[in-house]
Amino acid sequence: AGCWRSCNTSTSDVKELLPEFFSCPEIFENTNEFPLGQTQSKMSIDKVKLPPWAKGSPHEFIRLHRLALESEYVSNNLHHWIDLIFGCKQRGSAALAAHNLFHYLSYEGSVDIDKVTDDLERKAIEGHIQNFGQTPSQLITKESHPSQSRHEEEPNPLFKDLCLENMRCDTPKKQFGGPINKSANGAIISIHALGDMIFAIHSDFTLCSYRLYHARGAVPFYFKNEKARVLESQDASLSHNLIRSEKYKEGNSVGQMDGTDFSEKRWHSIKNVSFAIALGSYPSDSSSDTSHLLISCGYFDDCVKMHSFDSLQLQSSQNGGHRGRITCLEVGDEGDLMVTGSDDATCRIWVIDHEALASAITDGFAKSSLIKDGFEETKCFISHVLLGHVTPIQCVAICTKLDVVVSASQDGSICIHNIRSGKFVRSLHIDAKTKEVNESCADNGIPVKKLVVHMDGIFVAHLSDGSLHAISINGQHVSSNHIGEQLNAMIICPKSETLITGGDMGSARIWNLHDLSLQCTIDVKKHGAITSLALTPSESQFLCIGSSNGLLSVLSRKH
Repeated sequence: AGCWRSCNTSTSDVKELLPEFFSCPEIFENTNEFPLGQTQSKMSIDKVKLPPWAKGSPHEFIRLHRLALESEYVSNNLHHWIDLIFGCKQRGSAALAAHNLFHYLSYEGSVDIDKVTDDLERKAIEGHIQNFGQTPSQLITKESHPSQSRHEEEPNPLFKDLCLENMRCDTPKKQFGGPINKSANGAIISIHALGDMIFAIHSDFTLCSYRLYHARGAVPFYFKNEKARVLESQDASLSHNLIRSEKYKEGNSVGQMDGTDFSEKRWHSIKNVSFAIALGSYPSDSSSDTSHLLISCGYFDDCVKMHSFDSLQLQSSQNGGHRGRITCLEVGDEGDLMVTGSDDATCRIWVIDHEALASAITDGFAKSSLIKDGFEETKCFISHVLLGHVTPIQCVAICTKLDVVVSASQDGSICIHNIRSGKFVRSLHIDAKTKEVNESCADNGIPVKKLVVHMDGIFVAHLSDGSLHAISINGQHVSSNHIGEQLNAMIICPKSETLITGGDMGSARIWNLHDLSLQCTIDVKKHGAITSLALTPSESQFLCIGSSNGLLSVLSRKH
């Protein structure tokens, strides 16, 4: 409080806010309990005293601070700040009119210190510069910096203003899947959005493509069936559990067994099959040089398989040196990095079709272990083997912007590693008795079922006891909530602080990321359990919801 008053009342007290003021809550806490001494009034220095609106939480302070920095008001007035710091209002009469004048020694080129012959004067000048700093170089001298262009503004995300009255949920009648249609069978186990194209993968490994976008005269949106195709060599690609589920089909011609629909049984049998999309340069049938790759794992041969999106032909099948079933995979935002987790208690970083990046970040241990195992790289390169777990990996999450991989194993251990260096950062778990986050290997941890990471440095873990926990990548517990449901899908909206979940209760629930408070619920339980979720990247953002009966529902804004 005293520092704040001094900055606002004293012309000689000028402070600069470091980037950590918008990104790192830990700078306000003395977590290691270092003896930081006392003030002149004999008050012990420990944690930073935050303003009342932060509610005593460093995470809330950083969150609101960052929201203010990224607000529309700041964006619309940013050019005025540029004029004051780097532009035409830094010096001269324009600076005088803007009350933007500082001590003359702070300006670049105001004094040539090499020409000062008096030692006392030289030391005084150097001391002033070292203690009070210097203004930046003046980059724009004549004209004011232009304001932000209108076309550069990003559209409002779907969940910016959470209100069910402004949203609608529709299930298009004409689809390839569903109880009536026979083009695709079983639950939608994975959904992917590329531009205005939606790709839904059913439990019989049928890939259905749809076109989805807003169009004039189309209420509430334009939805069109494109193609339904089956992955190449389906029978040879099925997982152990899926092969066993075929026995239900053989033993019951009407598709039911013990009162349970076969498609529902098929969905539960292949929950461990994971799909992702990456960019690659495999030869394709289209005119584009670059083709997307459909990557999947969970097969009987313990391999990661890559299919071309154009032809669905199998392009690559490899285990990356894993010594067990590959249980999960996740591809980074840019599509050139992937992480896999396995029953062998290790995770591996893959570089997808980017030889220069692979040579830059691959470590010697990964190279030697792969050579020893006789592994031949084709279009994928193993750059790092991530250690730290002692039980099979359950789930993984990757954020290339933060350069982190988060992984969780059956004993409840959560490990955090750097992507490009492969270095272990920390291990933590949620204690089964106290429900607190402990930074150590799990003795009494709760198994983690799902993980997602937000670029603000928060990851959310869904535990086997039906609870959600928001934790910072620095190991600080932010918030928690017991939702009483086993989740099948969990995603984060990257343009807002929104978490979206779907599970066995058949409702898509939308949560605030910072405190995990429930904002609204979208009921689609008439279609069964929610099995997959995806957000479209288009300007008019949609939420696609896949259900266990094979139907796709779309959440959109009312117009």
